[in-house]
Amino acid sequence: MAIALFICILITFLLVLVPRDEYDVSPGNAAIEKVKSSFGARLTTDSKKNILGILNRSIKDIVKTGLLVGIGLGFIVTLLTFKFIGPFAVVAGLLTVLSGFILAEKLVESEYKKWQERLFEGIPTLVNFTPAFLEIESITPREALNYTLPFLPEPLRSEMWSAIDRIRRTGKVRDAMNVLSQRANHPLVDAISFRISATWDAKVTSDIFGDLSDQVDDMTEMAATRATTAKTGYMALVCVFGLVGMVLIYGYPGMSYLMNKMTGGFGF
Repeated sequence: MAIALFICILITFLLVLVPRDEYDVSPGNAAIEKVKSSFGARLTTDSKKNILGILNRSIKDIVKTGLLVGIGLGFIVTLLTFKFIGPFAVVAGLLTVLSGFILAEKLVESEYKKWQERLFEGIPTLVNFTPAFLEIESITPREALNYTLPFLPEPLRSEMWSAIDRIRRTGKVRDAMNVLSQRANHPLVDAISFRISATWDAKVTSDIFGDLSDQVDDMTEMAATRATTAKTGYMALVCVFGLVGMVLIYGYPGMSYLMNKMTGGFGF
């Protein structure tokens, strides 16, 4: 039985990892390269390039991460399933490699969403401080935005500064604000960018963002809800660990004492 199992494993490895001739590649390597090329193609879309640029990541780094995670998961799956399906566990492990690429892509999307949430936290400050400066006579939106920058939290401050710097270098207000809109990928940021670009050097009233108050309030409420949910989850986790600690500290001695009393009553 052991010899037959060894032969099956050897044949499986030969079929998967050994190339047919010296000018060919092994089926396993061919499959991995196919997955890497397909995954790389998914990351070369405009939206994914935008996300990777924001996160300062390269496609090569994400592919490497997916490959390493996939190989690790595939090795674990192979070990766990080998007892049940024998040499076919190697095939299951190779298929599991795909999940590593999917997981790496999901992690990138999750990191981008967190960046978006931090960016949106500064929107209420932007739409409140800029109109306040516009109430000063002869102040244009360009000047009001420059005065507002020091009060903005990161990463919105850096994004707005990059947009203003691009305008100073190129003079193309709409293009610079469109870049900001594409990076933020949110309708409210689109509306704010359009109003800023349309009135960059014009004299406007302080209600430049007045019609966006409801959307800003909704965004503020959502941010507060996320913060409350995070705090609630943290407190729940602390309570669970506290209960576990109490059980370990007080429960085990109490149960031990009770068991000793019960066994002692029977003469043990």
